[in-house]
Amino acid sequence: MKNSSFITGKVPITKEEVRAIALSKLEIENAKSFLDVGAGTGSVCIEAALKNPEMKVVAVERHEHAVELIEANKEKFGVKNLEILEEYAPFETDEKFDAVFIGGTAKKLEEIVDWTYEILNEGGKLCANFIIIDTFYKALELLRNKGFKDIDVSMVSVSKLEKLGSGDYFKPQNPIFLISAEK
Repeated sequence: MKNSSFITGKVPITKEEVRAIALSKLEIENAKSFLDVGAGTGSVCIEAALKNPEMKVVAVERHEHAVELIEANKEKFGVKNLEILEEYAPFETDEKFDAVFIGGTAKKLEEIVDWTYEILNEGGKLCANFIIIDTFYKALELLRNKGFKDIDVSMVSVSKLEKLGSGDYFKPQNPIFLISAEK
């Protein structure tokens, strides 16, 4: 889905190229339940829900204005299988998930990694993205220590063609570090 399809306001969006890779790594076509932690505009959970209308999708976001954007995008796309929680992760739940995407951790990375391990079904997939290299390294260490397996790391660097004077150039976006793993 194009970034321009989403209502974004001033909330960061997981860019379409990164979203495509993350959803592929999560293997959501095999999932019955999906959790998006730090959902932002809802681009990841909305696309997941639209691609898998039978899958239960839960978006967790702590910022009220971002929750409003997720709700607006849910309505815009007519998504029926998305539950939106205005919560700080981690939170108490008895629910288990087949796939978890971590888009934001609000300085609770270790707690969220521990919690994610507990709420993932055996064989469940995790994918997390980071723009800060120190946070990426910490997450990688935490995933290894927690016992996640098949850890895969990618750095995605996207540049978009834009006009510059009478010509064109590729305007770079921030590189994104993606970590995927399995419980």
